Amino acid sequence: MLKERFGTELDEKLVRMLPFLARTRVRPDALTLTGVGVSCAAAVAFALHQPFAAAFAIAIGGLFDAFDGVVARQQGNSSKAGAFFDASMDRLSDMVVFCGIGIGMARDGEIASLLLVWWALIASVMTSYTRARAEAQLSTLSVGLMERAERVLILAVGALLGFVEVALWLIAIGATITTIQRVVEARRLLHVFEETGRDPTRVRAPLREN
Repeated sequence: MLKERFGTELDEKLVRMLPFLARTRVRPDALTLTGVGVSCAAAVAFALHQPFAAAFAIAIGGLFDAFDGVVARQQGNSSKAGAFFDASMDRLSDMVVFCGIGIGMARDGEIASLLLVWWALIASVMTSYTRARAEAQLSTLSVGLMERAERVLILAVGALLGFVEVALWLIAIGATITTIQRVVEARRLLHVFEETGRDPTRVRAPLREN
């Protein structure tokens, strides 16, 4: 929802605030990998019961996740290969962070909380998978209550305020609803595609008037 709302405006605002993004020669993939490394640091912090450090690391990781795309577009290096790599590393980062939270809870013997972590993890992965699978045949699938940006923000705020478990409940429920939304919408759109032979999500260029 956040990406849908801000779109390209986010690029313009970030470049205006941080003009070096338009001039840097750092490769976008390097920024992506740095973000993964920071996410690993967040996972370690969660495992060691350091929620404030984890919140800081998640926030920094989120910045790198935003920067890599902006830098790629500013350098003219946007590509399907880059988008694939970025999305794959995002999934890795998500799973690593949730595993760190789970390790911390397992060390304390909090079995119920560990099950909640698994739910949040599975639901988060499913939101991404359903969209990726649908977009293998459709131009886009934009429906969804809670995407990655919302999940990262909720987890960072929850860790900062000391309410990690509350954040996990919000993520688990929100991501589950998003998964259901995407499954229902994708099936509807794919049925239309099969019946008409046209992708209903592809925007057609307007006809020119002579």
